Amino acid sequence: MKIFFYELVLLSVVVSTARSQRASEPPAVPDPHHHPVPVHERPWHNDLAPDARFIRLEGSVAGHDTVLSPNRRWRAYIRYTQNEQGGRICLQAVQSGRQYELRGIPLPYRPISNLVWLDNHLLTFDRWSQPHHGVHYVVDVLHLRLVLSTPFPDEFIFRKQETGKDTLDQHH
Repeated sequence: MKIFFYELVLLSVVVSTARSQRASEPPAVPDPHHHPVPVHERPWHNDLAPDARFIRLEGSVAGHDTVLSPNRRWRAYIRYTQNEQGGRICLQAVQSGRQYELRGIPLPYRPISNLVWLDNHLLTFDRWSQPHHGVHYVVDVLHLRLVLSTPFPDEFIFRKQETGKDTLDQHH
């Protein structure tokens, strides 16, 4: 009877610990870009852009494709320079006007697309590395850091990998 009681207490501790670990995990984040692979699976890694960092910008900086965070505290935009066709991600704190630019993202000559807020603090975008492959990024604006960089194929390559043949091939 004593052994059973200790086993029951141990089982209760294990279940309680597992529940608290699950409760402390960040909630699942939807993919607004609808990639063919799950780009937001945990744990998040930033192996594809280890040198990414934000720098503070001085003066007025103009940008394109501006998106405002849901709480209206941050403005994100793409800044184009003469030397880079792909652009850079910039953030502006609406209240203070401070601006920051994300540097160190690979392939600066490739285009950035789909600048979207996931919530009040997470911003996401894609950079295509070639016509059928890209990298999906997530930025934590509260800590001014890149928290996720993960590769993804486009739908055509994904289906080709799944089926082993070109999905656009109508004859087979």
